[in-house]
Amino acid sequence: MEYKSYSVYDDKEFFNKYIDKRRLGQSPNELIEEPVLNKLINDVKGKHVLDLGCGDGKYGINLLEKGAEHYYGIEGSKNMAGLAREMHNSFNSTIDLADIEQIEFGSNSYDLVISRLVLHYIEDLSALFRKVLISLKEGGEFVFSIEHPIITSCYEAYHQKTKRGNWIVDNYFVSGERVNIWNEKKVIKYHRTLEEYWEIINNSGFMVLEIRESKPMEKNFSSKEEFERRNRIPLFLLFKLKKQ
Repeated sequence: MEYKSYSVYDDKEFFNKYIDKRRLGQSPNELIEEPVLNKLINDVKGKHVLDLGCGDGKYGINLLEKGAEHYYGIEGSKNMAGLAREMHNSFNSTIDLADIEQIEFGSNSYDLVISRLVLHYIEDLSALFRKVLISLKEGGEFVFSIEHPIITSCYEAYHQKTKRGNWIVDNYFVSGERVNIWNEKKVIKYHRTLEEYWEIINNSGFMVLEIRESKPMEKNFSSKEEFERRNRIPLFLLFKLKKQ
């Protein structure tokens, strides 16, 4: 069986393994992606924030504690949305269980839209970007992270289940569906080149403010060996866009 997007998180076996790993901490998401994302987002005081694929909602709590006025998380997984609703029970938040490709986000409603490691699951990214643009207020920003295209090009190295120091890059210019075996489940992702991401963004009408390749910061690592290993290849790609 192959899972598309959020559906894999509603597989009981996968979900339990995923949650157990995240509870251990020290994941690349926390050590590498999140610090860069925080810098790109910067000040959220008084802002209305939309989070596409909010997961367990933990990052939304972080934004609210930093002064965000309201947080609206959309999550397609029933299991993840349940965790997010529990976490946000006493905050000025709204958590919806919905497919971000199907639900409408409203018009001129948000100061900031974010999405963390979700958009590589989306087949029609252009349509989603058009909805995001409409949902933002004038001058609003869209900050998102994805798996780096050198990662999504080929998952052969990932499937070897070893402590990888390098990565096999193959079929880079052949865009489209990839199968990532993750926690023993087949998960569908979509590979795009950096050039294709640029074209989608440019055609959608956004202005690109920053592009970051998630260079690790040594201060975030307790192990020098792990820091040096993570410096060998980029795991994530992040964009900061603005509605003109």
